[in-house]
Amino acid sequence: MEPLSFEFVTVEEAKKVLDGAPPAQAEPDWSGLRRPPSPDDTVLSDVAMRWLASLPAEARPVELCRRFARIGNHLAALSVHPAALHAFLVELLIDKRGGRQGFPDGIALELSRLHEYMVQRLPGAGGEQQWPEQAD
Repeated sequence: MEPLSFEFVTVEEAKKVLDGAPPAQAEPDWSGLRRPPSPDDTVLSDVAMRWLASLPAEARPVELCRRFARIGNHLAALSVHPAALHAFLVELLIDKRGGRQGFPDGIALELSRLHEYMVQRLPGAGGEQQWPEQAD
């Protein structure tokens, strides 16, 4: 049996929670964990453009690649590893850290469509594995 986790609070803090006021929590600062942006982060690579063009129109994350070239480049690089691409798409779609702003609606929809397209091509999804060709 695992021990119960708890945190020490003052009587005033406990009273505020019981009276309905949620305790204020500081947002974590992720900036120190991010790598510094490089000039390549703002431009879609040739590999990413070819990958994007190889996708069916309904699965292309065009707006994502236009506004977040770094993510588009990363998706294209992962496209040769279906499981890694799937895992990265899930990370983008589901906030596991909490408190993240998320993508604008149109981009979130593009990611969902791309995820759906890729899931259909994973082994065991009811069809043959069909990945767009990659030319290096």
